[in-house]
Amino acid sequence: MSSKTRRPTRLPAKIHPLHHVRQITGLTQEQFAQRIGISTPLLRNLELGQRPITARAARAIYLLTGIEPSSWAKKTPFSTLGRKFDSETFNLWQMVCQDENEAAPKRVTGRRMIALELIGQAMAKGQKGIVWEEDFRQFLAEVVQRYNLEAPLQEIKRELEQRGETWPEDAFAAPKEVAKRATAAAAILKFKN
Repeated sequence: MSSKTRRPTRLPAKIHPLHHVRQITGLTQEQFAQRIGISTPLLRNLELGQRPITARAARAIYLLTGIEPSSWAKKTPFSTLGRKFDSETFNLWQMVCQDENEAAPKRVTGRRMIALELIGQAMAKGQKGIVWEEDFRQFLAEVVQRYNLEAPLQEIKRELEQRGETWPEDAFAAPKEVAKRATAAAAILKFKN
């Protein structure tokens, strides 16, 4: 056998049903992983049965394919449309979710922004504002990382700056005023000692 001849990749005897599901979608491992918000190596491990599907991953797979999240425990993916998952149920699910990739962000920036303001007001009344802000900042960072949004956000930032609008840097960073007060407090303590 020459050094240029490659052997075909050998799959383990028992492949997780997720592998078959992904093949039905027609997506590569990289594309599927990106759509459900996990890394490609993690998806590879899931398909090989080396890692269990988490509740969050099962929910993301449901949104992409229509597979009932609880059916993974039975090792038989079952569509929420009423039968075992196959190419027909996937195609029908795509019809159900048509235009959602454009509609969902609009919903988030519409009424859900109002809900976020109300949650902020409730957190302030409960004196949990600083904790909530840190949790929310962490949530934003995780979403940006999980869905590889760094490059698209930089493109949006450039577009905003070209139009003369400002980028909300403080929305993604820790509050500067708190850091300033912490520096002042540390200086006071140092001066007293």
